[in-house]
Amino acid sequence: MKKKVLITLLVIAIVGVTCMAFAGCDTTSDEFNNLDKTEIKVGFQSCTTGQSYTEDYKNLTPVSYTNAMLAVQDMLSGRIDYVITDIAPAKSIAAKIGKRVKVVDINLTEEVYCFAVNPNDTKGIMDKLNKFLSDNATELKDLQNKYIQGTNEKKVIYSATNPKNPLTVATSADFPPFENVSGDGYEGYDLEVMSMFCAANGYDLVINNMDFDSIVLNVGNGQSDIGAAALTWSEERAKSVKFSNSYYDATQVIICLSKDTTFNDCKNKADVEKILAELATKKSEASGEAVSGQ
Repeated sequence: MKKKVLITLLVIAIVGVTCMAFAGCDTTSDEFNNLDKTEIKVGFQSCTTGQSYTEDYKNLTPVSYTNAMLAVQDMLSGRIDYVITDIAPAKSIAAKIGKRVKVVDINLTEEVYCFAVNPNDTKGIMDKLNKFLSDNATELKDLQNKYIQGTNEKKVIYSATNPKNPLTVATSADFPPFENVSGDGYEGYDLEVMSMFCAANGYDLVINNMDFDSIVLNVGNGQSDIGAAALTWSEERAKSVKFSNSYYDATQVIICLSKDTTFNDCKNKADVEKILAELATKKSEASGEAVSGQ
């Protein structure tokens, strides 16, 4: 009889832990805000502005992911507390998941997206690309807005199989609405622009899909002609690749559980960053208490 009771208790415990590991069991409002957390975990896509922004808060616990959606899934299952990512994909993810998460719609950074070009540009791609972006600025801006609003016509972009005049574009197709896998092809604003650019200049588009943190090195080494992956211009990246004129003004934002009220009263960046600093301090103080008590 005692064995049966013990087994039953073990099964209940295992089921409870397993349930917490899945997105369907996200924490309720009271549970979330009353947890005595000894660390605050913040997820981001590796090698992005979100990573450098998070790591500026030395007492927060940064958690790296290959893409923001995986980070949000871990947040839903209780493994991390927040996600910091670019505003357009943040809103795309929130729209896809529904009411279980929300975007704290306050800009934390100022940055611009550019296309990366191989520094040994023997094809003269940079001049052609900048001219294309300038000549079609109005059309491209309208298309960009449609992608971000989710009102764009769904267009699948395919990689050329037998290219006669190839233009190889490195991307990381896990960052909607800028690039994403669609069946045996791809979709997204960046790749539609690359398709239009190739059509206007007689190139056959070859898409080289890879991890985001490999793109700059890949283009810099000449393995691809262009990097199109919502790349933020930075001095460090500019040491390896050339950057086109900018085509999108971006910013980092926080994604949190819809029932989390931590940032509800925030009106601006300073309010958000004050809370982030307080969360970091809370962790630091808790850690100090744990050490002194040993």
